[in-house]
Amino acid sequence: MYNKKDRISETYEKLIHTFHNIFLTTPYEKISIEHIAKHAGMTRVNFYHYFVDKEDILYRTYIFFYRKMESETPKIDPITLLANGRSLTFYALENAKSNRQFYRMLFQNTIPASVTYRILDFITEESFRTHEQLRKLYNADFPPYECINQYLAGAFWNLLRNLVLSDSDFDSESISNFFRNLSTEGLQKFLSPLK
Repeated sequence: MYNKKDRISETYEKLIHTFHNIFLTTPYEKISIEHIAKHAGMTRVNFYHYFVDKEDILYRTYIFFYRKMESETPKIDPITLLANGRSLTFYALENAKSNRQFYRMLFQNTIPASVTYRILDFITEESFRTHEQLRKLYNADFPPYECINQYLAGAFWNLLRNLVLSDSDFDSESISNFFRNLSTEGLQKFLSPLK
């Protein structure tokens, strides 16, 4: 038997999964809150208990699947920033490959810019959080590491967009290695030596 918190979580996830399934086949602008609620076996009122609007459920769907990917990723070494010898970029690229249709739909021209900005802010914050050791070694006065981090997150997001929208099958390993080398080699002269 579920307690109240479990039922809330179950309902939240049901709405996320329902929206996700609809979003995979329906252009964003044609999806209504009523449509989502109806397919989830709920009312609009139920929907508004969990989400502010359609933009909010799209953003939270991205976060939900990102967190799922993160929970399935091996633990990241805080010094090397690698998990089983691979960067977090590798796992993010693999996630995009396995959820390519979701990402394709996410990059539609009709997706509100505010959702894209929220996702990009989230990626930037996650990158900043996982780069704690790198931040400690960064010794330049300008630009601040926050700016470097924003640049890298934006570059990754645009790279991801172009890869997902292309019809080619991309190699996550070589792309993540290139991206890691580009960012770490570029930052090398701004880092204090390891002690």
